[in-house]
Amino acid sequence: MSPLKIFAITLALAGSVFAQTKSDPVSSVKKHDQELQAMLKRYKSTDKLQQDSLKKMINEMFSFPELGKRALGKTWQTLKQPEQDSFVAVFRRMVENSSIKRLESYRADSTKYAAPTGAGDKTVVTATVFNQGKSSKVVYRLFPEGETWKAWDLIIDDVSSLRSYKDQFSSIVAKEGFDGLMKRLRKNTGA
Repeated sequence: MSPLKIFAITLALAGSVFAQTKSDPVSSVKKHDQELQAMLKRYKSTDKLQQDSLKKMINEMFSFPELGKRALGKTWQTLKQPEQDSFVAVFRRMVENSSIKRLESYRADSTKYAAPTGAGDKTVVTATVFNQGKSSKVVYRLFPEGETWKAWDLIIDDVSSLRSYKDQFSSIVAKEGFDGLMKRLRKNTGA
């Protein structure tokens, strides 16, 4: 057998093993949630380093380019790459800053995960989160990215983060244009 043929077979086998090691969506969400809960138990609001780590951890699950693209809707397609990149950076900062203000919505005593539904970017993982005797339904809308899954929407008790941002952004863009939206986002984030 030629070295080239051996190389091709090795690549094919490695590719199939690589594809099989991708985590399933529930495992990916569950792992992220467990790491987040562990960090929340140690969290002190006065510790800036912990606060930054927590912001990062809360938002690691999101694909900000995908969430931003969907939140802007048709406006996204009219933007050049530098404008898209700038929007995603400021949008990410806004979401990270707001997530630290809503820590109670991320705390859980326990969580039950349902089997995933859908496929590709229509994959959905539904979790029931229990905290201090109350339960909440959390729906993760996901797509595969590399070895893990990333969220393009998070729905907590029927309130969609994507829908909220999309409604807010479309209203501002209609009145003030994309530049007006960016001006507001920069003002709100200190960017």
